[in-house]
Amino acid sequence: MTHHPIKRMIGLVALYIVIFFMLREWLLPIVNLTNTGHLNLFLLFVGICLLANIVHLNGWISAIIKSAYILWFLMYVYTGTKVCSIESVLTLSSDLQNSWLALMQKDWNGVENSFRSILFFILLWMTIYLIHYWITVKHTIIHFLFVTIIFLVLLDTFSEYNAKFAIIRVMFLGLLLLGTLYANHLFETNAVERKDIKYIAVLVPLAVMLIASTVFAYAMPKKGPMVTLPKSLSTLMDQQGKGSSAIGKIGYVEDDKKLGGPFKMDARIVFNAKADSNQYWRIETKDIYTSKGWERKKGDVYVEAFNQNENIPLSIKPGSKMDQTTAEIEMKKDFKFIMQTYGLMKVGNVDPGVSFYREIDGEKIRSLKGEDEIALEAYTISYSSPKYSLKALKKTNVNDLDKLSKDYNTYLQLPKTLPKRVRKLSKDITKDEKSLYGKANAIVDYFKYNDYVYSRDKVAIPGKNDDYVDQFLFDTKMGYCDNFSSSMVVMLRSIGIPARWVKGFSEGEEVQNVAGQQKEFVITNNNAHSWVEAYLPGIGWMSFEPTIGFEGFDNVLDDVKNQQEPTPINPKKEDKEEKQKQQKADKKKEEKTKEEKQKQEKDEKKAQKSKKAEPVMSKKFTMVIAIIIGALIVLSLILVLLRRKWIPKAIITFYRMKKPENISLDHAYHQLLKQLDHAGLKKGNGQTLQDYANYVDERLSTTHMSKITALYEQQIYSNNYAQWDWLDIKESWEYLINRTSG
Repeated sequence: MTHHPIKRMIGLVALYIVIFFMLREWLLPIVNLTNTGHLNLFLLFVGICLLANIVHLNGWISAIIKSAYILWFLMYVYTGTKVCSIESVLTLSSDLQNSWLALMQKDWNGVENSFRSILFFILLWMTIYLIHYWITVKHTIIHFLFVTIIFLVLLDTFSEYNAKFAIIRVMFLGLLLLGTLYANHLFETNAVERKDIKYIAVLVPLAVMLIASTVFAYAMPKKGPMVTLPKSLSTLMDQQGKGSSAIGKIGYVEDDKKLGGPFKMDARIVFNAKADSNQYWRIETKDIYTSKGWERKKGDVYVEAFNQNENIPLSIKPGSKMDQTTAEIEMKKDFKFIMQTYGLMKVGNVDPGVSFYREIDGEKIRSLKGEDEIALEAYTISYSSPKYSLKALKKTNVNDLDKLSKDYNTYLQLPKTLPKRVRKLSKDITKDEKSLYGKANAIVDYFKYNDYVYSRDKVAIPGKNDDYVDQFLFDTKMGYCDNFSSSMVVMLRSIGIPARWVKGFSEGEEVQNVAGQQKEFVITNNNAHSWVEAYLPGIGWMSFEPTIGFEGFDNVLDDVKNQQEPTPINPKKEDKEEKQKQQKADKKKEEKTKEEKQKQEKDEKKAQKSKKAEPVMSKKFTMVIAIIIGALIVLSLILVLLRRKWIPKAIITFYRMKKPENISLDHAYHQLLKQLDHAGLKKGNGQTLQDYANYVDERLSTTHMSKITALYEQQIYSNNYAQWDWLDIKESWEYLINRTSG
């Protein structure tokens, strides 16, 4: 049946508009999760490909246009030029050559972003061609719809991407597309003229039903997950550096059982903050050192609940009420806990139904709505940064440690396998210091003056018989914040000072500073950090920064006048030499900080160019059963959706397994009629077998059905029923059965 070409093109344009928005649902999470950027340029390429299919552009011309666009994209994004130049071509050629060599050597990290972009464009190109084939030849899009839904469901389940409404949008678009294609198929298979009135009569009820069901789906509350998964994909991605050779990605993760290994920078924003000054952002503490990393104390988690604008019972007391101020937090990641400043007093400016609880051991503050943990988009905290008297700190005494209660024994825990040389080194470093505060600072200074290096690239992973801290202190002397902070906690504990390991974020980057207003800071994954808190009797918990290149805490009030300076780390050196060494170290520190900042800015620019609460385990048995049931449901759904593909092949296989003499012509013929009926070639009431055979042969452009029908009628109406051979019609019968699979 032929149709007016203009109407046909209008129909195809409408279908491709729906396809465009479905492809957009693919690109959105890819760009969001991979920090790829340039979404609009990728969508423009999709539009060009779809338009080329609509107007039936010559294959070579279409390929030239698409290739030219890809070349322009590479020029614009990776060289900054909008027109082709010799310099930009040479730059791209060099990148592609280096990427190809890296690919051959399996150096995946050496592949340039420009080469990755080419591969992504090729994938898009192939996908759109496949969709065009499904629409114009197969008249179905069920495979693409099914894969899209599975893709979004997996992303929503295992990543930070929220696909709740994307799934509803895709279901609406996909069902609309399926209905339209099926209507087209009905018109063509039944040789019915596609008049506008008839077409509208078929599609309007479908559209009304879909719109009503979609509005209903948007409006109705969404049920929570049936099974709480042990990890999200984002956590696993952040943990990828914990293997023996993998390179991890910097960022906050809750699992610290295995520390070590290099990591990549990640400039994705975690949250924005407005505050009077830069801050360390505290999340939680951990107290059990295992020789490979840190764990929480096993057993029940005790909590203390409180509401918004109520005083928060933390172990570190806030400073003076006169110094109380506020900070506004705007989250960009779905963290179900609060970012804490030192001296945190209250949390507010959230929905009335939101409450909080503090985990007593780790001091993580989680947010709740009803009984469910939730991620807050924004909130305000009140705080007053604690200040410590230098005079009081100098009076802290080793003898006071004996008076501490047994509650602090947790913060003295060390594994029995800790090498003795760690304890010996700690004692040697701190033996000349009288105050506990002096001993803690002696450890901080030890890292500065004894050839320790901050590095995120060449960081060792402890072997089976290695201790994480011992390896860093004596073997490598190279690492990042986890190495420095873990080592200091272990060293403090080894000399009897209670200490704990703290995780959170460092200050971030100041992006706005207007007189009379609060400063604005951007905190990214690059600012993920760990440091130390030590308990000094008479003072309480106090923070320390041992990592080279970080400024640390400005929380000590110098109220000591005309007092002798603390004993230097190396007392045999003269003051002049010590001052020179200090100046040299300060200069080195300044250069290091500047270098790190430049590197971070470079990584952020590169990212722009190429642009959970700790899981609660449900019962294992319930989870396994749920997974099995879910897998069976998915498998059953796949079998039902693809039944037209596999049932004909199964029928042919079944008949091939039978001996020819055991095959009934009557049974085989009726099986063929049944499959033809499922394929849309239904026998009409009152239609003779021969007329029906002619109809089938005409539709399928063959003579096989007439041949089989003639034999079937001959066997029914003659006396020679036994004189037939299955092999005479086997090829024709299998051909027709195969044609029913589409």
